[in-house]
Amino acid sequence: MKRTERGFAMYAEFRDANGETVKVQRSSAIGHRLVWIFPEAKIHLGEAISGAHLTVPMAKRVIKALQRFIDGEE
Repeated sequence: MKRTERGFAMYAEFRDANGETVKVQRSSAIGHRLVWIFPEAKIHLGEAISGAHLTVPMAKRVIKALQRFIDGEE
């Protein structure tokens, strides 16, 4: 499994339908088991968008990554 620079699990990293990076990774929060979903911020028609534009296969990758987190994979 890929790891962040600080050693936390990276459950998924891929490009969305617009070519922007999406990451699902373990949070460094102490005392809580949390996960981050990072859609890369982008500009569309002059507005900042902080969401991922996913196809069905891409959404399945997010589901798979979140299931790995839920199952406690590190």
